[in-house]
Amino acid sequence: MVRNTFVALTEVPESLADAARGMGMNEHQVFYQLKLPLALPVMIEGVRITTIQAIGLTAVAALIGAGGFGGFIFQGLGQAAMDLVLLGALPTIALALLADALLTMLAASLKPTPATA
Repeated sequence: MVRNTFVALTEVPESLADAARGMGMNEHQVFYQLKLPLALPVMIEGVRITTIQAIGLTAVAALIGAGGFGGFIFQGLGQAAMDLVLLGALPTIALALLADALLTMLAASLKPTPATA
């Protein structure tokens, strides 16, 4: 997530920042009105990746007694009961897919549209 934020902010073309400064913007205005809006979709992608990874790791957290859906998965694996495994795995997958779809739509809605002449 930190890497995505860094890359997003550093990849804004310097020519755009120079143009903004030429129009009289100070550094705070350049950041908040130019760089941040242009970098936001890439930053949201970092949040999306981190969120999906965290959802997937919640199943593994059952190994240290955290419970949740991972408890069903490991109990089912221990008893060779596929229904318990599915009871834990399917909601985890559904939650990850839902988070992925929502954050992808958010990132797509924040992408700047090209100006028409």
